[in-house]
Amino acid sequence: MDKEIIIEPYNLNWHTEFVKEKEKFITLLKKDILAIEHIGSTSVEGLDAKPLIDMMLGVKDLKLVDHWIEPLQTIEYEYIFHENFPQRRFFRKGQWRAGTHHLHVYTYGGKSGKTIYYFVIL
Repeated sequence: MDKEIIIEPYNLNWHTEFVKEKEKFITLLKKDILAIEHIGSTSVEGLDAKPLIDMMLGVKDLKLVDHWIEPLQTIEYEYIFHENFPQRRFFRKGQWRAGTHHLHVYTYGGKSGKTIYYFVIL
């Protein structure tokens, strides 16, 4: 049975949690990261949301991400392959349907269909 979806009132700790995870990524992957953003509903101040921290990370080349699988496992992120999203790499922290963090990795400034991904430089 799937976990019930619960929407919570905005929580200031969501931003704090993003900052903590961002620092972990920078420590592990600094030379490869061009940008990182807190995205999704938990990034919008005042918005009720599922308590799931979504992050988007920009890299020069997605091939770099192949070398991240083991290092990210040390901070509890699991690589999830998804053939329908060839322009994205995805990592999850926590169990399926009960995760706490999602990391979406794209080519910095890249395009996927009609979506253009923008980032703030670190």
